[in-house]
Amino acid sequence: MTHDAYRIEILREQYEDSFESAQEHRREGRKQAAARAYADAAETLAKLDEASDVDRAHQVERLERAAEILRRGEDLEDHFKRNQESTGDGPSGGGDGPPPGGGEGDEEMRAQMESFIAETSTTWQDIGGLDDVQHDLKQAVALGSIADKPDAVSATERVLMFGPPGTGKTLLASAVAGSLDATFFKIELGNLLSKWYGESSKQISALFETAAELSPSVIFLDEVDSLAQSRDGDMNETSRRVLDTLLAELDGVDKGSDDFVLTLAATNTPWHLDSAIRSRFPKRIHVPLPGVDAATEIIRIHTVHGGVEFEGHPTAFVDDPGLASDGDSPARAIARRCVDDGYTGRDMEALCRAAVNNMIDQRNPDLARLVDESVKRLRSHTLDVGRIQPRDIAHAFATTAPSLPEEDVARFYDWNDEYGSQT
Repeated sequence: MTHDAYRIEILREQYEDSFESAQEHRREGRKQAAARAYADAAETLAKLDEASDVDRAHQVERLERAAEILRRGEDLEDHFKRNQESTGDGPSGGGDGPPPGGGEGDEEMRAQMESFIAETSTTWQDIGGLDDVQHDLKQAVALGSIADKPDAVSATERVLMFGPPGTGKTLLASAVAGSLDATFFKIELGNLLSKWYGESSKQISALFETAAELSPSVIFLDEVDSLAQSRDGDMNETSRRVLDTLLAELDGVDKGSDDFVLTLAATNTPWHLDSAIRSRFPKRIHVPLPGVDAATEIIRIHTVHGGVEFEGHPTAFVDDPGLASDGDSPARAIARRCVDDGYTGRDMEALCRAAVNNMIDQRNPDLARLVDESVKRLRSHTLDVGRIQPRDIAHAFATTAPSLPEEDVARFYDWNDEYGSQT
């Protein structure tokens, strides 16, 4: 997977986290915390704008404006209401526009953000490795796209991807949509009930109807296990109704013959899936932990491409010299050990953060004392940033263990043997 593809996906996740945090802080009346989160969201969105070559300057400006208003201690709804009254602008007028939170403005901004999240320019060229997974997905796309085929040749229009967190399932879904130039619906089912309480079933039906209207479409149901857990377990009536609606939509009873809607689902815990959901996805693909190429890119994104270089021979960064081959960079040597130890993508991000922080601690021993003096002093402080040394990586490995024990990784292989689609 290329550096740009990983960077775009990481920035998207960071943006989503910041925006959701801002919304939560604002709803609970924490204006200064909301202001910081909106500012973080604006900064991340600007970086994503640059990385993906998409112009979202207006959205960045709105987020920055919201942050500025909240910093002054004002309420967003009151501010925009006064602005509209003084300028004569309604919700669609030429004033500041609706705030990113509250009432109709909240719904409009949220819709815009969700629309942005669904945009993708990722293609197959952005993904390194996972050749078997790519082949299966491409075959599904090909069969679904070909109109003239015998009845016995059926398209696989529902694919389940399962595997540990941080293995590239979202990027693969993005690549499917990007390669088709398709409408990409990215849905986090875990948030569905809380976002649209009482309307979740209607939203699911509307999702599939809209996808058919905007065909070709790709619907990506992330964390499908959060909604589609076994009905034998403790499930309330609302969740059961939503699950039944999802099952009906996956059957695609009313879908037109000319529509191409590919439904991709992802889960980190496939063993929790309801058997009815499992049966709706005839293609079930195991997405394993990152290989060396992908791991190298992840390490570089969180170090070199973030402005912090390595210093030292590659063999010095790993405890086993056999993990560093001739011509390896420090990042690749570290990646080899991460793969050998079973690190997920998120584990590698945490590892890099621990190494960078250790370097910063070593070179800036007075940071804690400066906090005691004043935050204003810190704002103008120049941070001493050096290169990551082998000792920093050693510290990181000592304090950042793989999040998945070997038996959990093995569990995915066992589930794949029992329920997966064998190539």
